Amino acid sequence: MTPTSTPNIGLAHTGTGSQLRTLADPALRPYRPVDLYLPDATTADFADLDALIVADRSHPRLLMRHAAAMHAVAERGGTLVVFGENSAHEWLPGLQWQPRPTNFWWWRTGEDSGMRRRSPEHPIWDYLSERSVIWHHHGIFRLPDGAVPLVALEEDGAEAGVTTFLDESSTPGAILVTTMDPCYHHGAGFMPGATQLLYCVLRWAGTR
Repeated sequence: MTPTSTPNIGLAHTGTGSQLRTLADPALRPYRPVDLYLPDATTADFADLDALIVADRSHPRLLMRHAAAMHAVAERGGTLVVFGENSAHEWLPGLQWQPRPTNFWWWRTGEDSGMRRRSPEHPIWDYLSERSVIWHHHGIFRLPDGAVPLVALEEDGAEAGVTTFLDESSTPGAILVTTMDPCYHHGAGFMPGATQLLYCVLRWAGTR
């Protein structure tokens, strides 16, 4: 990909209402996302992608079916983004996940979400904001070896795991993983920060 070319970004999904509404958002048109409907997708559909975003809350059986083709995007130097509620620990190599209760409205009740920004010096923060990555989460990951923590969860004063991380060491490309589910909340029209995360990640993926 030359510096002036438009990156080929795929958006993999399983056709839920919120996913389809996300794809129909006019704000996504400048990125020209390739519509990858996983029930009909083939390995060849992933072969020319510079970046792939896996929409949250996709069907786990279909994610397993296409796991190798999706991971291959990063293996050949591209960018793979995996949003939450996708059982990523079952099909991405080396991931360990633990469930945690989801507090949807902690900022309204005055509670502490426990989520903390990490690695503020990393260049990805030129694209992300604290609001975009801290609204709620669906469990935590054990940080993979060599990965960069972006948001961690603190419990009783200790770091329990991460809700968002960037792995630029296990493949020639980059793998961004979060337990947050922005496509669902953007498509459903609620949850402050979710839309911002979706747009921020698209902008970041489009510049790599």
